[in-house]
Amino acid sequence: MDAARREKKEHGTLAFPFQIYPALDGSEADDSDFIPYHWHPELEIITVDSGRVSLTIADHIYEGVHGDVFFAAGEELHEIRAAGRENQFRSFVFPVDFLQFARGDLTEIELLRPLAEGRLRFATCLRAGAPGQREVRTLLAQIVRAWQTKAAGCQLAVKAALLGIVAVCAQNGCLTGRQVRPNADYKARQLKEIVGYLGEHFTEPLTLTEVAARFGLTPQYFSGFFRDNFGRTFTQHVNSLRIEQAARLLRETDLPVMEVGFNVGFDNFSYFIKRFRTVYGVSPSHYRKNSAAL
Repeated sequence: MDAARREKKEHGTLAFPFQIYPALDGSEADDSDFIPYHWHPELEIITVDSGRVSLTIADHIYEGVHGDVFFAAGEELHEIRAAGRENQFRSFVFPVDFLQFARGDLTEIELLRPLAEGRLRFATCLRAGAPGQREVRTLLAQIVRAWQTKAAGCQLAVKAALLGIVAVCAQNGCLTGRQVRPNADYKARQLKEIVGYLGEHFTEPLTLTEVAARFGLTPQYFSGFFRDNFGRTFTQHVNSLRIEQAARLLRETDLPVMEVGFNVGFDNFSYFIKRFRTVYGVSPSHYRKNSAAL
């Protein structure tokens, strides 16, 4: 996943733009514990299937537990963290406008078109036990079964279940008119620009003062702005990007561990080892050995 900017990945196909992540065949299991900040035009429904999952959607941080359902609207900046195999989540990604009908009716006018145009949106968080949560989870489970079988009509079954989710959310007050806050669009653009810049340059020497100046902000303001909106400090975020890239290189290449650390932007090998161990609980060398054994 490209963490640097707006996601360019095509979800599903042009004929049926729908995709489930991680892949149901298990091929992405080792690459799904951390999804860095990104955004895309499609709606993303995220379910917490076991353990605890940390999510940041727009400028809010959520701690999800088993049963919770989250909605990240199109173009909404979001990140997902689920450290350890006991913490699992699944994402359903699709453009809302593919639910619309060719022939307009009341549901098209009152629900589907406003959703597609962004005038109506899903509530971000649907906690376990909340009205409609059980029904939404049941419909998402139906989608997974249909997607696994690939039987005739499975696409229609998926679409019908997605429309069912719209209906359940409408019936339980989980669809709301889009609230436009003063300067919200400017703030969202600024956050995306910051995420994009750091995603492209995190392997380079970066200082808070230099990055703040690039965006016309004082270091003090930038530091507080970053922490308030991302839930971590500037340094913590850059280190997180570097550690995630290091983990990928350790899994997918034979580069020496020291070279991996330097390649992702750490200029101190001992500090790289310390930060890696903090995130994954083992040294980079042990992480590589454990990944190779799976």
